[in-house]
Amino acid sequence: MKKIIIVPTSHIAEQSIRRIKEVVEKEKPDCIAVELDAIRYKAMKEEQKGSSITAIKNMGFATYLIFFLLKYIQKKLGGMVGIMPGADMLSAVDSARENNINVAFIDLDIRVTAYKFKTDLPLREKMRMIKYVLATSFTITVGKHIPFRKTDKSIDLRKVPEKDFIKEAMKIFREQFPHLYRILLDDRNDFMAKNILSLITKFDTLVVVIGAGHEEGIKEILTEKMNNIPSH
Repeated sequence: MKKIIIVPTSHIAEQSIRRIKEVVEKEKPDCIAVELDAIRYKAMKEEQKGSSITAIKNMGFATYLIFFLLKYIQKKLGGMVGIMPGADMLSAVDSARENNINVAFIDLDIRVTAYKFKTDLPLREKMRMIKYVLATSFTITVGKHIPFRKTDKSIDLRKVPEKDFIKEAMKIFREQFPHLYRILLDDRNDFMAKNILSLITKFDTLVVVIGAGHEEGIKEILTEKMNNIPSH
């Protein structure tokens, strides 16, 4: 019987790394699929940094600034909890190789996503995103919890957020940045789901490690083709 186990993660949560190892040990999958493409994996593993001038030329200044600020925020949050952004994905790959398990990079090529930022994202939405990211970077305070939408809710950076929280956050994201949501979520979810469906024809047990924000969208696509898709 074919089996897909989805492991939703936070890219800077220590809990994610533990959960991945626990699932791999329990399920002993034939393959581990991760939310990375080969280029991003190589850059993360080798900590490569490209030329800023080249990036601006290829992506356009507004697009480059969004990427730069998002990366800055992620690093700042990761620094609060002592976890390198993307450590969850690297941990999944390491677990696979330590246990002689196949690894599959299922995400869309980062260059394609960057090109869509440049060509498909309206300037008004780019400016709104830059304003939002700048504001966020200034409101993040030192600590392991950060406030959400100026309410009494907070996020424990060491843990994967609850599903209701993620659902609310994704709803707000989609309302505020519809084009960006399509580029970062819908398009990549479609691409990753197709890769997952292709992999499950080759392997009996597949563990899929993805950011928690992708879980609902990918599961909706997969359930049209398959049933009994658990998550951990």
